[in-house]
Amino acid sequence: MDPSKTRHIGEINIKHLVTKIFDRKWYFLASILTCLVLGYLYTKIAAPQYEVSTSLLLDPSGQNRQLGESRYVEGGVGLIETEKNLYNEIAILKSYSLIELALRNLPFGVSYHSTKGFQTRECYGYFPLEVEMDKDSAQLYGARFEVILEEMGMFQLKVKADEFSVSNPATETVREMKETFNFNKKYKFGEAISHPYFHFTINPPAYEVNAADFDNQRLFFQLHSLGELANDYHERLKVEQVDIQASIMTLNIVGQAPDKEVAFLNSLSKAFINRELDERNEIAASKEAFIREQLEGISDSLAIAERDLQQFKQGTSAVDLNRTTTNTLDQIQRLETDKGQLALNVKYYRSLLQYMNDAEAIDKIVSPSVAGINDPLLSQNLLDLKRLHSEKTRLEFYKGSKSYDLVLIDEQLQNTRNALKETIQNLINAESLKLKDRNQRIAQLEATISQLPVNEQRLVNYERDNTLYGNLYNYLNQELAKTAIARAEDITDTKVIDKPRQVGDGPVAPQKLLIMALALIIGCLIPLIGIIFADQSLENIHSAQQIEAYSQIPLLHQIGSFDAPLSTLANYKPEWVRDETFRSLSANLRFLLPDEEQNVIGWTSFGQGEGKTFGALHLAANYARAGKATLILDLNFRTPQIFKGINLNDKTDLKTYLLDPSVSVEQITYAHKHLPNLHYIPTKQAEKNPHLILSSNRFKNLLKALKYEYDYIIIDGPALGLVADYLLIAEYIDINIFVVRKGQIKLKQLEELQDLANKGQMKNPFIVFNDAGKKYNPTPSYSMEQQPEEAKKLINWPIFKRSVS
Repeated sequence: MDPSKTRHIGEINIKHLVTKIFDRKWYFLASILTCLVLGYLYTKIAAPQYEVSTSLLLDPSGQNRQLGESRYVEGGVGLIETEKNLYNEIAILKSYSLIELALRNLPFGVSYHSTKGFQTRECYGYFPLEVEMDKDSAQLYGARFEVILEEMGMFQLKVKADEFSVSNPATETVREMKETFNFNKKYKFGEAISHPYFHFTINPPAYEVNAADFDNQRLFFQLHSLGELANDYHERLKVEQVDIQASIMTLNIVGQAPDKEVAFLNSLSKAFINRELDERNEIAASKEAFIREQLEGISDSLAIAERDLQQFKQGTSAVDLNRTTTNTLDQIQRLETDKGQLALNVKYYRSLLQYMNDAEAIDKIVSPSVAGINDPLLSQNLLDLKRLHSEKTRLEFYKGSKSYDLVLIDEQLQNTRNALKETIQNLINAESLKLKDRNQRIAQLEATISQLPVNEQRLVNYERDNTLYGNLYNYLNQELAKTAIARAEDITDTKVIDKPRQVGDGPVAPQKLLIMALALIIGCLIPLIGIIFADQSLENIHSAQQIEAYSQIPLLHQIGSFDAPLSTLANYKPEWVRDETFRSLSANLRFLLPDEEQNVIGWTSFGQGEGKTFGALHLAANYARAGKATLILDLNFRTPQIFKGINLNDKTDLKTYLLDPSVSVEQITYAHKHLPNLHYIPTKQAEKNPHLILSSNRFKNLLKALKYEYDYIIIDGPALGLVADYLLIAEYIDINIFVVRKGQIKLKQLEELQDLANKGQMKNPFIVFNDAGKKYNPTPSYSMEQQPEEAKKLINWPIFKRSVS
């Protein structure tokens, strides 16, 4: 046998697997039918599930977030970052806080259910009763309240629970209860139901309900905490981007009551949109408060400046400033304006540097145009930085935080930040130089004005203050007006494209065809997996194919099944079918081992009852009938079997010979009365340890002497799987025949035998497969001479022809 073709325990033999499947076809049929029935019952019991979907369009540019960018007022006052990160928006839509906010405005604190047969379904918007909870009192969560309607507006309320929770409105906490709770009482509709664990009122619905719709159904309702509802919807809600290049988000949720899920998605969409409006309104309110605060101070300063100018003009003669003084004053005002803008630019650049050092603050960067800076290069660099940050967020969302692509993105972000830092620092230096220049020029112009007469200098200062405060007052009033107009517009950059609606015409689950198909597949897989992955080492050997597949030891022969197989020398009788089987076995031995000096043949097995004694006896008889001088020895000192029925004297067995040097070989050797060429040395059960007997030199010398006197020595050895006695004599045996009986030993034991052969502890090992086929009880009158045709037919049976090449 080719060792490369030998399989080990755990490998799959396809041919053997197909055979096992065919042998267990009824198990497969039973498994398939069971799974199909269970699948069918599931489709009948499981409540139908419906999918509801809506879609939102988000403007990633965020133009509507630029407060003050009104269609009615020129210019804008942007106070927040306008560009949106779509992945942040997805996270916000799925956030627990937003879902909780959406649920606060919905009547989901009570869910209604009806049960018909084994199917329980949730009802929404149509139920024969309504529960009004007392929000300021304790409520019981996690248990079902069964309502049994009776006549005259009466009903029976039943509750049974082992584990539940009870709210505490005073501390806004929920305590877990692990106790058996039973409640059963009758009430009228509209009657307050009060208990330390719950407080509510059950009323008939405000709409008309057809009682026949709920005939033969059990009615339940369940109270839910806001946190429980938020967790449930957070797990079931799915928010996805339609396409990687699109800014459309789809919101999907699956539930038993489609109208209820439609109401939730409507509320969630409104909460998400109102969140933006609330953010704009909060910023607008803060800005308006700041402007009004500044206006109050500037109004006072402007009033003082106007009063001082008027008093000066009334108290002195009119001063006519010449053109040079007027021009100088105008230049100072322009330089002051430039100086203020440059100071604002420097402040903005320095804030950018702070954002560059904080990787998490990139989304907070204000656009340069908001600060009145029109630098295309700087704006492009900031856009690149935000684009890389958005790409990083996207990769973290799809690939996780350990993606290799994130390493590349982080490197690009760092390089872009470094380049921006250098650019911003250069801009700060340039603006600082311009600011220094403006201060110098203002100082020069102020020196020119200082040369004017005193009255003219005072007039210049009064008019300068009056103009400055007047411009600031006008500017702040204009900004206040623009903020108020933009705030009143209530325009968001999120729009609902498709209103929430049910997807398809029916439920999305349970899918009957898919479930039945899965049931069929599972019904096939269960017994198949049992066959493949069951512990093959514990599987019994049932065929010669298993032996060939899982062992490199050659399969020498197969022996059929016989009624009453004789296994003792005392009652041995020839029988041509059995004898023909062993003639074929001896022929195989001569073909495989033609050396006549290899004439000691040992028979063993893993346990008792496998046929080693039967095989040893009949092989010895076959050689003797063929004219070969044959000796058979029973070396099973623990449970000798082959010489049962033969009367032995105390000093005429092998055990006595090995222990008593005075006993000769002739005294323990006997001839068979019907087969003259067959001699035997009997054995008695040993009282001492057989190891000591078999390890003696006297046994070794005996076997060497007998080997030259007989053509064949057949040894009926002890079972190898029970004791290690056989290994003591294995070195004296030329051919080791290991008997494997069908259905009696395990594949694991076959592997252990292979290990012994690999270690060289057994020379020329072979396997004989016993009890391999049909049972035969041929008529005693059959013989090769009397019935040649019939005998030929039986001998051609494959079990008798089996040989190993």
